[in-house]
Parts: sequence; C-alpha cells; structure tokens
Amino acid sequence: MRVTNNLIYGQSSQAISKANDRYMDINKKISEQTSIVKPSDNPVGTGQVLQYENSTSQLKQYDGNMKMAKSHLEYEEVALDSLNGLLDDARTLFIQAENTANTQDDLNAITEQVSKMVDSMADLMNSKSADGSYIFAGTDIKSPAFTLRPDGRYDWTGNEGQKFAQISENRKIPINDTGKQLFQDVWTRNNFTATLLAGNVSLSAKVHDEGDFDNFLSKNYSATSGVANNFVLTTVPLGGTADAQAANAELPPQDGSKVPFYGGPPGQYSLTDSAGNVVSSGVYEPNQPLIINGMSFVIKGAPGAAIEVSLNPPKRDNVLNQLNDAIAVLRDKTATPDEKEAAFHDAQVSVVNTQTSIGEGRSAVGSRLNTLTERGDFSSANQLSNIMAQDRVAGLDMGSAATELSMAESALTSSQKLFSRVSNLSLFNKI
Repeated sequence: MRVTNNLIYGQSSQAISKANDRYMDINKKISEQTSIVKPSDNPVGTGQVLQYENSTSQLKQYDGNMKMAKSHLEYEEVALDSLNGLLDDARTLFIQAENTANTQDDLNAITEQVSKMVDSMADLMNSKSADGSYIFAGTDIKSPAFTLRPDGRYDWTGNEGQKFAQISENRKIPINDTGKQLFQDVWTRNNFTATLLAGNVSLSAKVHDEGDFDNFLSKNYSATSGVANNFVLTTVPLGGTADAQAANAELPPQDGSKVPFYGGPPGQYSLTDSAGNVVSSGVYEPNQPLIINGMSFVIKGAPGAAIEVSLNPPKRDNVLNQLNDAIAVLRDKTATPDEKEAAFHDAQVSVVNTQTSIGEGRSAVGSRLNTLTERGDFSSANQLSNIMAQDRVAGLDMGSAATELSMAESALTSSQKLFSRVSNLSLFNKI
C-alpha cells in the first residue's frame, strides 16, 4: 500500500478532530454541569429531563399566578380591615349620640365626624389594587363599585362577576369579592307599622327587642302574600263593666295628651293573624308598654282598641345610605325623640350587619391566602424534587469529568504533536 501525503494528512486531521470533539464535549458538560448536552448522550435520560423541565416551567407559571392572586387578596384584606375599623368608630359615636344629655350642637358635632367617616368608607369600598383595578367592582375593574348620586345616595354600579387565578392544573381560586355581596346586600333594621283602626286611645309602637322581632318576622313574613303580613291587635276589658270604664275615661288626662286617661284595671289583649288565629294573648297594663314578640305598644286609653300591625318588607341597603339617613334625622331640629331613637337603632343595626358581612369576607380572604401559602410551599417542594430528579438523571460527577477532560486534552495534544512529526517525514530525508 502506498502511503501518500494525502492519506497521512487525512488520518491525522481525523484523529485531531475526534480528539478535539471529545475535548469540547467534555468541556461543555463541565460548563453546563450536566452529563447530557445533546440527546445522543442519553436518549432515555433526555426525555426524562425534558419532562422535569416542563413540570418546573409550569409550576413557575402557577407561581406567577399565585403571586398576582396574593397581591389582590392582600389589598382586599387591608381595605376590609380599615373599613371595619371605621365602622367601629362610627358605632361608638352613635352610642355617644344616644345619650339624652346631648344638645343639638353636640349631635351636630358627632354627625360631622360620622359624615367624614362615611366619605372614607366610600373611598374604601371603591379601593383599587396596584394595577388600578377596582377591587370590589366584580369583573368591571375599570369602573367604581359605588357611585354617589346627586341626591346623596350611593348606588351599586359594579357587577357580580368574580375573578379567578389558576394555581394548579385542576384548581382555581377566587381573587376578589364583590361589593354587592359584602356591602350592598346587607339587611337593614326590620320594622313594622302599627295603625289604629278603632278605639279612643293614643298609640305609639316600636321594635323593642331586635332579636325577638327578627325571629317573629322570619317565621311569619310572606314575600308572596301581602295579606299574610297583616295582624290585628285588640284590647278588651278585664274584670270591669262598660259603665266603670266610661267613668274612668272621663278622668282628666294626667300626661298632657288629648286622649282621656284610663285609670281602670288591666285589660286583655290578643294578636291574631290574617286567618284569625291567635298568635299571642294575655293581660296588659293600660298606659304601660305592651311587649309582644319583640314589639312594644303603648296604648293610652280605655280597653276596646283595634290596631292593625303590618310587617314591613325586609330591605337590603349599603351602610353608607343608612348612616347618611341617620345623620339627616339627628341634624333635624324638629325630629322627635322617637325618630332620633329609631335613627340610632337603624344605623347601629346596619353597622353590625355590615361588620358581620365584612367578617365573613375577611375569613374567606384569609382562607384563600392560606391556600396560596400551602400551594406555594407545595410548588417549591415540587420544583426542588424536579431539580434533584434531573440531577440523578443528568447530573455530572465533576471529579470524573475533570479527569476525563485532562485525558482528552492530553489526547488532543498528542494527536497534534504526532501530526507535526509525521508531516515532516519524507523518503528523501533518508537518501
């Protein structure tokens, strides 16, 4: 076989190229700290590594969603906490205002403070997150949740949509609560209307015990039948004759009222529903409060009266309107003590019910934040597990790699030296 220069150069070049490729391959593995830099290094391992990388990438996307969700929920939590604090302060001021020793100037000063709190509450109900979205407006994030009308009333103008964040492949979590649910759909103070149908008496009626009356209303109120919400309270003599009652009725009034004062014995009362069934009955003292199912009736005059009692429909309204209504009554110099008392109770019930709703909202937000924390910990653990699994499949023993790199470098150097010597060989050098 004839050894030509082309053959010598070709074989030497090929040896150098292989040695260089091996050197570069090992060097790249060391720089990237992996034993797999191309699929041919480990076809099966390459597939496994890609699976772990895809899983980690997806987990990082969910981490981004959770970070955004946490930001929204934390803004909501701060707004609810601040609003609850303002409601506490307003409730305290109304309790102070209820003191009968207050002058009109005192009431005006108190209502001025409450009015400023209402403005602050309205701002909180229209809170925005860091990206400028209205927190409580549902999915209509560019418009405020509540709008002030020219007449001073606040209207709910958002929608009831709820935004969600995808925090795992099969799980979404709400990242907002609507102002309608938290603030607008809050029950106001339940009440009733009492109308004198017959009898020469004066009548005043009010809710005496909120809990008892609410219980009575929940059992008896009908949203479909207006007639069913009407009751009749009647009073009749007990142990006396009509003549004796007439004589007592002629006594002069002792309290300045226009209704003759009745100084006779106790009477008997009965409260019947629209079907004539007796709901409550018993003995009562004329001119003294008669308490029935949380309702108080003061009937001044002789027994023999008939009173229609109508349950007012339950209403929902935001606390802003309820507080402003109470403020208007307390600022009115012509308002009677009974009207002011009703205003106090209306405001306090609305505040308490709103705080209850806010408490439920805060609980829901806290639960979601806990879920995000737990899910974040799970994601971190999964990502760490993926890294460890990748290292088991494609990890690089740096000691062995360094030795192999040194060997490859020596082989490359030797190939280069061999080529240099062989390229200088010539038959003519020996003649």
